[in-house]
Amino acid sequence: MSRHALALARVWAVLCVAFLCWRAHAQEYYGVPIEDGGVAFLLDVSGSMAERTPLRVPAGTVKPDEAWRSGTGQTNSRRTVPSAPQISKMESARRELLHALSSLRDGTNFTIITFGNVAAEWPGGARTMGSASISRAREYVASMSAAGATPMAEALQLGFQVPNVRTLFVVSDGRPTTGEVLRLVRQLQEARQGRRTVINTVGIGFDQDSALLCQLALDNEGVYVRDREVACTFSPCLPNDGLVTFYPPEAIQTPHVTRVCSSAQHPDCTPKLVYDTMMSEARLQTATRAREKVTNCLDLDDPYPSTIVIHDDGLEATNYTRPGHPSHPGKITRIVKQQGDDVVVETTGAGKLRPSDFEAVDLLLIEALHKKLAPKPEAEAPPKKKEIDALPKKPEIQPLPKKNDPVRKKKKQ
Repeated sequence: MSRHALALARVWAVLCVAFLCWRAHAQEYYGVPIEDGGVAFLLDVSGSMAERTPLRVPAGTVKPDEAWRSGTGQTNSRRTVPSAPQISKMESARRELLHALSSLRDGTNFTIITFGNVAAEWPGGARTMGSASISRAREYVASMSAAGATPMAEALQLGFQVPNVRTLFVVSDGRPTTGEVLRLVRQLQEARQGRRTVINTVGIGFDQDSALLCQLALDNEGVYVRDREVACTFSPCLPNDGLVTFYPPEAIQTPHVTRVCSSAQHPDCTPKLVYDTMMSEARLQTATRAREKVTNCLDLDDPYPSTIVIHDDGLEATNYTRPGHPSHPGKITRIVKQQGDDVVVETTGAGKLRPSDFEAVDLLLIEALHKKLAPKPEAEAPPKKKEIDALPKKPEIQPLPKKNDPVRKKKKQ
């Protein structure tokens, strides 16, 4: 071996050892990296967590950590091994939490919050990772048992009260039984005055509230992991996510432009108003062609996934479906923009659906906008008083006393 080749081999060996050491000390929970800045683990310990579930293994090639790094947000189908042993969801969550605690670096601020019969922080509250705290944490995790309901809202409220914590992990197998979770979290985030808390969510089992867990993660710059696979992530989709290759540039059809309202006639007619109205309907999505501007990518409809990619300025998004989807339209782009005095929706596409097929949808959008932009009827003024009502009332005339009235007789005497 030449001296040059030997030097390269040594460098490669050092890099490999360094990578393995880094990987061994990587902070992660369910394959999701734990960022610096403190972490709170919120664990569902409701009665349903005692149910047993078979161990699952991935049927595809993308592992949870690989899916996270690629940012695809793609849900891979999973298969259950016929001879796989069954463990309780509680035991599975306990193992993952112990693994995450062991991965925390010394000095990391952390706490554990459980929600079942009640939502409560573990004894002693938040502390920094070290030999003493990891020992106590292991004892506490081993003692956890499943009972009660799912007071997720109360647990989140506790999580936001913990000092020096930037990230919350929420693990649950069911639907919250108390409180409006999304509204509560929005209020808690606003109260932090710009110092936002990242919320990652993990769903276990078949009864998990996928819609809530996904939205909770997206609204709070986090990741939703379902059955050990990244199902929904705020992280950017990358050009190699396998979606763009289905629709090369030459396949993109000529844009179809629809005028939806006039800013000259209606000052309130703005691209933002049109976009918000459009996104209020699940079937009316907008889109982007600039992949580097993407802010999130989600894929929830296994086994026929549909991916929605939203532009970071909030006025564009892309709705993708993969070949094989039962109602596969391909790639549909809906962009809201200002053109002179008009606000228009530009639709482009690639696949089975033509952009002109959105004309009927645009008519519905225009109708919805007209209701918002229509002038509100002025409140009717109270009826004026009639002139006769405005005149002062005449004094009442007292009747004369009757003949037999004792007062009249007295005067005569």
